[in-house]
Amino acid sequence: MNLGLLDLPAPLLDTLDSALTALALPTLVRMIIYAIASAWLGMILYRRFSDQAALTDLRQKVQASQRALALHAGDFTELRGLIRNNFLLSLRQLGLSLRPALLASLPLLFLMPWLSNRFAFEPPPTGASINVCAEPISAIPLLRWQPADTAIIIDSGCWQVNSPRTAASSELVDNTGRSLLSIPDAHTSGIKHKHIWLNYLIGNPAGYLPDDAPVQALHITLPPRELIHLGPSWMRGWEFSYFLIVFGASIWLKLRWRLS
Repeated sequence: MNLGLLDLPAPLLDTLDSALTALALPTLVRMIIYAIASAWLGMILYRRFSDQAALTDLRQKVQASQRALALHAGDFTELRGLIRNNFLLSLRQLGLSLRPALLASLPLLFLMPWLSNRFAFEPPPTGASINVCAEPISAIPLLRWQPADTAIIIDSGCWQVNSPRTAASSELVDNTGRSLLSIPDAHTSGIKHKHIWLNYLIGNPAGYLPDDAPVQALHITLPPRELIHLGPSWMRGWEFSYFLIVFGASIWLKLRWRLS
């Protein structure tokens, strides 16, 4: 398992999701549960670390300042003072709410990498074809598939690879015989690349290419997982359902708990 800092909860979340799957809960229902939990944890953190008394007082002052601006009918000098006062109050309100708001985003930061790894793609059916593309294209002559009849080269520096119908795997190797990619093991991610600094935060579930590999990245075309089977394509993945529920639940909790 290739874990980054934000992937540390992944083993626990995998166990939880497997338990919910065993209860025959559909993927969309599980996604709704995770979204509500994210919103609840976020708002708990916001309420715990925000100065609600100071924020409430500032909000009332901002509203009073805005009313004064709306009713102002005097000269420009007085108007300029009202605008400056409103601006400074708004900045103070932003300063007070920024730190707790950042802390409230932590549940999303830790959950989103796991959600992407878990729900972004569907494993191709046994025997189905997928495309694997090399970056850069010039590395193609230095790579080969084992068994050789597993893949055929198509346009744009890509291979069409047939998923094995048995437990055997198809492997992409370099000119030294070193394995770079294995099918079906590559079904966990849409890309396998060399390790970069970002992977200390978010790991790649497909692993990494060796630093001296002749190819920088391998792009794997996997079918996207659809949680909603209607509407445009951008609505069907996990992202739309998750963020919609998180937003709605957060607003409801904010109003319910009367948070500023």
